[in-house]
Amino acid sequence: AGAIVAATLDVMSRPEMVGKTAVAIVPSFGERYFTHPMFEEISQKAHSLKKQPLPEPFDNREYGFETERG
Repeated sequence: AGAIVAATLDVMSRPEMVGKTAVAIVPSFGERYFTHPMFEEISQKAHSLKKQPLPEPFDNREYGFETERG
């Protein structure tokens, strides 16, 4: 995550990027932050969710794929 932000800042500091906008997608689930007091309410909600089974896989051939699982 830090490398993505650092790279974005580096690219956006170039002269040709003046006035342009960048979007950096930071792929972080954030699970390590649940122990911080600031996220206590979110953590409690997450732990109180009822676990449910995953749905059965569907046949991807209906969507134009060559095989059942894509």
